[in-house]
Amino acid sequence: MSYQFYKMLHVISIVVFFSLYAVAAYGAGNNKKNKIITGIMLLVILVGGMGLKKFAAPGEWPLWLNIKMVIWLIVGVFGHVIVKRFPEYAVKSFWISIGLLTLASYLANYKL
Repeated sequence: MSYQFYKMLHVISIVVFFSLYAVAAYGAGNNKKNKIITGIMLLVILVGGMGLKKFAAPGEWPLWLNIKMVIWLIVGVFGHVIVKRFPEYAVKSFWISIGLLTLASYLANYKL
């Protein structure tokens, strides 16, 4: 597979994930199908990201990639927990996740 394929897979799955997360956060689609699809999208985001990693320099992961993995762990786990257990904070957590997405994008683009 090519670099462009993994890049498109990664970006499109991020867009789908955050679209469904927004639907769940705003209360319109907090159902089982939505949760399953967002979980699948998290896996596809990981697959796309690891596919992109194979085109980078070999060796141990740089700091920016470790930080991105922590960001996605936070967004993936706490996003669903907050939407389910604390729905009054769902919209706020969604916007915090958008901020974390911005940070992850910055780290990936500038390789800090």
